[in-house]
Amino acid sequence: MEKTLIVYYSKSGKSEMLAKTLREKTGYDMDKLEYADKDRISFPAAVIESLRKTTVGIKGDAHNPAEYDRIIFVSPVWGSALSTPIRSYMSVHRENIKAYSLIAVCGKTGLEGTVKDAAAVMGKEPSVSEQYISAQVGKGAYNLEKFMAPED
Repeated sequence: MEKTLIVYYSKSGKSEMLAKTLREKTGYDMDKLEYADKDRISFPAAVIESLRKTTVGIKGDAHNPAEYDRIIFVSPVWGSALSTPIRSYMSVHRENIKAYSLIAVCGKTGLEGTVKDAAAVMGKEPSVSEQYISAQVGKGAYNLEKFMAPED
């Protein structure tokens, strides 16, 4: 049986909603990332960090990704790029990540740029990726089946 870890960062709560729903449906382990030295970051500052491809200190990465067959990242999209905490996690742990999938939560668009951003950090594209519009997530209008193993 494939061992999977969900790693997420959420500013608005929508990425957290998806991550928690996926965990409830699958029982996968989960890590919630946070900035190590900031309680909050403004949206404009977050977009600037993302566009600059910044990495930061993070906390919340409790599980060792080397012990998992797959990591599912759940990230808000900031300026068609990964959130800074997710990019930072990928940068630190990329050598220990065997395979990964990406769930991008955005206002309207951004999956293509976010997949390119993730591939640049990881050195490979995600095996599965999907974009969910923030407003749809708030209404529960999403399907996460493609991120579940066949036996889940």
